[in-house]
Amino acid sequence: MGCTGVGKSQFANCASGSSDFLVGRSLASCTTEVCTSKPFLLDGKIVTIIDTPGFDDTRRGDTEVLSSIAAYLSKSYEQGIKLTGIIYLYRIADVRMAGTAQRTFRIFRKLCGEGTFRHVLIVTNMWEKEKPEVGEARERELSAKYFKPALDRGARMIRHDGTRASALNILRDLLDNDTTTLRIQQEIVDEHKQVVHTAAGEELTSALREQAQSYGDELQDLRTELEAAMKSRDEETRQEVQGELERKREELARIKQDVEHMTERFVSEKTRLESRIAEMEAANHQHVERLQDVQNLVSQALLQLMKSQAEAGRPKEAEERQARILAEERLANVLASMKHREELQAMQTEMNKRLCTLQEEISRMKSGGKADEQHQTDPEATNAYTSRQEKDRETDQRERERAKDEERFARLAHLVNMIVGFVITKWIKGPTSPTVPKMC
Repeated sequence: MGCTGVGKSQFANCASGSSDFLVGRSLASCTTEVCTSKPFLLDGKIVTIIDTPGFDDTRRGDTEVLSSIAAYLSKSYEQGIKLTGIIYLYRIADVRMAGTAQRTFRIFRKLCGEGTFRHVLIVTNMWEKEKPEVGEARERELSAKYFKPALDRGARMIRHDGTRASALNILRDLLDNDTTTLRIQQEIVDEHKQVVHTAAGEELTSALREQAQSYGDELQDLRTELEAAMKSRDEETRQEVQGELERKREELARIKQDVEHMTERFVSEKTRLESRIAEMEAANHQHVERLQDVQNLVSQALLQLMKSQAEAGRPKEAEERQARILAEERLANVLASMKHREELQAMQTEMNKRLCTLQEEISRMKSGGKADEQHQTDPEATNAYTSRQEKDRETDQRERERAKDEERFARLAHLVNMIVGFVITKWIKGPTSPTVPKMC
């Protein structure tokens, strides 16, 4: 929605990717009645855009435009059709917000109702026709002044750069909304009000009455000018004033007639639209069914593709699983081998310590035997022959016992070395072989 010439039809064509809506290139407006686009898919959802005629139309009065919009909205609401979002378009290139633009936005607010503003997007377009810094300053002024009442109640302001990607992103901001019912739909259908007694109708009527009052004052001024021209016999001025006076009278009469016959126009417009809406909905329903069929085919193709990819990936997954198992087994074997190697090395170290201890013990025993022998061969003992013999026998006995002990220790050491070498050869892999510990 929006004023005439703001680019509503152009935006609808851009978003839908079609040329369903007639776009004007001249000063005259092109959209004279409510139109709908063919349904199209966006992110898996079916979208239909409704294009409305603008207020301040060059071919129709504002009461006719409001009657047409109200008739379509009320009839579609009666058929269970609800909206998910409303887009209000505004040219950022406009130097100032004229009185007609302010009046149009006031009517728009009354038509929507304050409870639906969170479904409203105020879209500024035609940025390419203005310098960025000027457009941004104008945007700040609009949001802080003219659009502030709607923004404070949940409406959002967004830019459109003229591309389809931008138009689709704007629609995406509305896709996830719940459906909403506009105030004028509730008033006409649920509350059974006449269009002239709705909030939007009263706003328009008030504006037209103000306009009529302004025209009445202008008529009075023109009559004064006409009398002055007749007195001065200025025929050229008299004709100009007379023509302007007639135009103002006709405009004033039209305004009064619009206000008086707004309800009649609404009824006739609704009757006219009833069959047309039914035809549009039937055509849209057929198009939606075709879109759903295409969507189902695409979904089936995607499922088949995913199934084929899954089946093709199963052998590869089995190979990868087997490879992971083998790798884990190898890692476990390596860790176990390292653990056994550490244990055996610790065992070898302990054996080496024990062998050194045994060898030290043997050395001490040998040293002790020599000391005893020196003691037994003391010169003082030679005086007694019997004692010497006795000592000799004891010495022989000790020598034999010491020899036996040395033999036992040597065998024990040899046995220990054999055991250590056998264990290390058995469990340690690699070219290195265990070394027999040296005698300490």
